[in-house]
Amino acid sequence: MAVISESIELLGKGLYKTIPDQLTLTSIPTASELDYVGSEDFDKVMLETILPKAIEEDIPVKELLEIDYQWICRCLRILNYGPYYTTNAILCDECGQTSFGEYQVNLNTVECKPLPEGFINDIVISADEFLDFDKDIHIKLPTIQQMLNAEKDKAFKQADGKGNRELARICYMISSIGGQKDLTPVEKKMTVQGQLSSADYIILREKVQELTNYGLRAGGATQCPKCGATSAVYVALVDDKFFRPTLGDLRKWKNDRRSREN
Repeated sequence: MAVISESIELLGKGLYKTIPDQLTLTSIPTASELDYVGSEDFDKVMLETILPKAIEEDIPVKELLEIDYQWICRCLRILNYGPYYTTNAILCDECGQTSFGEYQVNLNTVECKPLPEGFINDIVISADEFLDFDKDIHIKLPTIQQMLNAEKDKAFKQADGKGNRELARICYMISSIGGQKDLTPVEKKMTVQGQLSSADYIILREKVQELTNYGLRAGGATQCPKCGATSAVYVALVDDKFFRPTLGDLRKWKNDRRSREN
């Protein structure tokens, strides 16, 4: 197998102590474990098996920021399989229709919102933002491991067995409340649920979303199959399906490469 490589710059450059700003990605092995995993195993296999082999530098991959983990996955996918992706649904605001089927789109249309210049990973939600709560809350962009831990944390399971993913993510992103650091996720949960009113929780939730809304968008733009508008959108989540191109996707990528060579 011909080895291909690419150097990429991390979105969170300057925020790491043990990870360089630039990484070198190489080919995924031919018989990749990603060919066999389901959505529930995807991140585990990616972090434990694929990324340590695909990143030339020896880094603690679980300490990558979530936005950089997704960015690396996106770059690795295009490096190995090209930019074409087959989606099952396209949504169009222009004609108000949703088209279902198999449609080939280009992942290069998925935008990525970079961190602002001089960004410091210590974001303050001031007490002045809240209606009643009188303490500042500090949050940080989470690592991918923190978010995986949040999803599995049994302390955030409800009586019906379902998890409160939103609350778990918020609590794992909080670094201090009222100057008090080193709180456990459960202690943060107790504070949020016990001391914030319903209105203040909504404020907290919306401010967390607003102040950490960086990285890859959930999808890109394409042409509507029904009306032809170019502002239609599709969803392309970084999951197991993301790394399973169709034969048509690979053929189109092959044709692109041949055209460039010619």
